[in-house]
Amino acid sequence: MRRPEFLLSLAGAALAGMSPMAVAAAVPAATRRVLWLRRAGYSDEIVAPFCVDGRTVYMPGYWQICWLMRDRHVAPAQGYVQVDIVEIEALWEVQQALLLHGIREPLVITSGYRTVQTNNATENAARNSMHVYAKAADMYVPGISTRDLFNACWSRAISGGMGYYDDHVHLDSATRRWWVGDLPVPEFARTSLV
Repeated sequence: MRRPEFLLSLAGAALAGMSPMAVAAAVPAATRRVLWLRRAGYSDEIVAPFCVDGRTVYMPGYWQICWLMRDRHVAPAQGYVQVDIVEIEALWEVQQALLLHGIREPLVITSGYRTVQTNNATENAARNSMHVYAKAADMYVPGISTRDLFNACWSRAISGGMGYYDDHVHLDSATRRWWVGDLPVPEFARTSLV
C-alpha cells in the first residue's frame, strides 16, 4: 500500500466514528459523500463516508453502510451483502435534500437487504422485491412526515421506485415509478376532473 492510500484509509477510519458535523468539517465539501444512518429497533448508528474524492467508492465507509443495511433476521454470513452503490447514492441525495431544508437527522432504516426467506416472511412484500437484490431501503426520518420524506425522494434525480406508506417510505434504485402502500388512494370528485 502506498503512503497516499494508507493516509486516505487512516483518515476514513478516523471519520467513521465522528459526528456528522465533524465529518463535514474534515472532508472537503465538493468531494465528500457521507451518509448518516440509524437502524430501527437497534443501537446501530453510523456516519460513514462512501466517497471521499468525488469519483470512487471509499470501501471502509461503504462496508459500514452495507453492514447496517444487512438482513438482521438471518446469520450475518447470509445477511451481509454488497448494497447497490446507486441505492446508497440515492439515499445520500435524499439526505442532502433534507439538509437543504435544515433537517439534520439520520435516515432510519427499517428494512434494507432481505434474503429470499425474509422477504417471503414479510407481510405484503413483493415477490420480486428490490430488497432481495440489495437495491432498496425502507426508511423514516424522526420528526418528518412520510409525505415530506416521499417528496424529498421524488425531488432527487436518481430516485428509482418510491413507495409511500403510513409509517415509512420505500426507495429503490430500479426504474423510476411510485405507488401508495397501505394508504387509501385519494378519491377526487368527478366535477374536479377536467
